[in-house]
Amino acid sequence: MNYDYPQTDLSRSVLGGLFAGIIAALANLVFVFVYRAVAQFHQFTSVDVTVIVFGSLLLSIVCGIIFYWFIHYLKKGMMLYRVAVIVVTLVIIYVGIMLRGSVEGEVPADFRIIVIGTQVIIGSLAEFLIPYLFKHDGLIS
Repeated sequence: MNYDYPQTDLSRSVLGGLFAGIIAALANLVFVFVYRAVAQFHQFTSVDVTVIVFGSLLLSIVCGIIFYWFIHYLKKGMMLYRVAVIVVTLVIIYVGIMLRGSVEGEVPADFRIIVIGTQVIIGSLAEFLIPYLFKHDGLIS
């Protein structure tokens, strides 16, 4: 039986997002655990393993699908995708911190660092790794 078949643009984009999400989840777990240990910050437990893993994976897969849409339907899609990732990452950071502030009142600086750090990791991987994996699909297929 021959299982060798070419990947479509959509499948390469989704697989790139999944792979980037797995790396982001691992990097975010290491970042949060190391930062919490060094800073002795254990006040907020809302950024736990489940949120980090599923948040990283889901955001990265969605980025892969959006990447496909940008590449497939827009001229200069790669550049526009990268700009969109930067803008959305900044919006997620701002909204995440403001939302926590509206619920809890004052947001500790340590929580802000965790939110900014995890989102920068996800945004960076979405901006650079997904396009790289899309072009070099031998790594993911």
